[in-house]
Parts: sequence; C-alpha cells; structure tokens
Amino acid sequence: MLVALDTSPASENALSYACKFLSSDMSVRLISVVDDPFVPLPLPDRIPRSLNSVRLDLANDARDTLDRAQAVLASAGHRADTELIKLSQRGGNVVHAIAEAAAEWRAELLIVGAHQYHGFLRWIEGSVAEPLVSNIALPLLIIPESFDATLANQPRRILFAVDGSTEVLPALRVGAALATSETHSRAIYVIDKASRFDNPLPFALLDRTFVEEGKSAIAMARRVLDHVPGTVTTEIVSATQCGDDIAHTIVREANAWRADLVVMGTHGRRGAARLILGSVARHVARLACTPLLLVHSAIR
Repeated sequence: MLVALDTSPASENALSYACKFLSSDMSVRLISVVDDPFVPLPLPDRIPRSLNSVRLDLANDARDTLDRAQAVLASAGHRADTELIKLSQRGGNVVHAIAEAAAEWRAELLIVGAHQYHGFLRWIEGSVAEPLVSNIALPLLIIPESFDATLANQPRRILFAVDGSTEVLPALRVGAALATSETHSRAIYVIDKASRFDNPLPFALLDRTFVEEGKSAIAMARRVLDHVPGTVTTEIVSATQCGDDIAHTIVREANAWRADLVVMGTHGRRGAARLILGSVARHVARLACTPLLLVHSAIR
C-alpha cells in the first residue's frame, strides 16, 4: 500500500482511512512530493536565494508530515517506510512523481486524499487525485476531504458502477475481494439521458439500445458478484434530469443508497459520447463524497 501525503487535511483524512485496513502482512510506504515553486523569468539576483529558502521550508514541512504519519501508523502497530521526493532535483510534476514512485515500488494500491476544489479555486489550486486517474495502472483509492474517515469501518455497502464493456471486469473483481458475509454489493448501470440530445437517432431507439446494453452490463456484473459473500443487488438507473451526466447520477445514487465505497473501472468506453463528455471516472472523482476505488482496465 502506497499512501501519497501532503500537508492538507485531505491527506490526514486519507491516512486515517488507510489505517483501518492495514494487516500485519501488508507493506506500507508513505511518500510526499515537494513541488518546485514557479517564478517567471528572468530572475532578479535575490530571487534564487529566496527560492532556496522556500524549497527548504516546503521540504521541512513535507518531512514533518511523513514523520507524523509514520508515528500514527506506529501507534497502531504498523511499520511504514517513507520517501521524500523533491521536484527541484527530479523534475516533472507531482502527478508524474507519484505515478513513477508507485511503479518503482511496485505498489498494489495507491491511496490519496482529494481536495475536490470547484469553480475558480479549482483552476488556481488544481487537483492531484483527478489527473492520477489517467496516469497510473494500479488500483487508486481516493478519499474525499469531506468524508469523515475517523468513523469509517470495513465497507459494508459497496456500489459498483458498470457500463457495457468488459473493461470493468478488473474493477468488479478487485471490489468483490472486499466483500464479506455482511456486505451488500450493488451494481448499477446508468442510462445517460443527456447523450440523446447529441445523437441523431430517435429517442425511443436510443432508449432501447441503452436498456439492452444495461441488461448486458448487469448480467456481466452478476457473473462476478454472485460468487462473493453477502447480498447482491443490481439495477438499471436513469439520469433524472436532462442536464445530468453519468457521473452526477452515480454520485447521487451513492449518496441516496448510503454507500460506504464506490468502485469503478477507469477505461469504460461509450464510443463518441465518451470523447465528448470526457472520462466518467475523473468526473466522479471530482464530485464524490464517498471513498472511490478506481481500477484500471489493464489490471488482471
């Protein structure tokens, strides 16, 4: 398990959640990436000295974060290695540094906290969790800052969002491994009403197509989930508003059903609509109030 931390409350929340699922045979590594401050060129003579001071402060803050996190795990009886990554020495950006660290360490799960900024603040601050979806090929567990991880336990209500592709099978298998006899696993397929307005086909024909694809997707999910312990239910749901997209519907279903965890594949496709609407997984990562487990289609 690799946990990527920064100095934010979102990272503290992610660490708190990770602590609930550690086992004695699990290897844990904590990493923190120190971003390189950006200033426009050319630089006055005094700026390099100021930048070095800023870099030192950022590195010290990151080291303190790792030390505190390591102490938290130690108090719970778990040992963790730590790694401090300085972009001023390594180059690149935070997302690529985390992805490279995960690949080099051969991590089997990456956990990050999500700030989930919206509007103008999102353009200023950006987000690490969301672009990680497209840059790693291992399961990614995103813990929203708004989720109270201190109250979390082993997930008992797991919501699987599926589409009509076989690329969601790895997500079904990884999520199913978390099920116990007390787990309620629910798989949903979302009929996207908004896409009908971008398609020249008649609404009735599109609806029939979506329903048939939904039945196929649900049947595929059943073939995996019917073999796991606990209760299994499935449903084809529809966006309730014409302006809604699939991501908003998944998040609304998760909230209404009181899901403890949402599980999705990261490369499910919907033809041309996917190119127009972008990645559903990335949108859900931006909106979710529930821990979100994203599993790349390449994982077997």
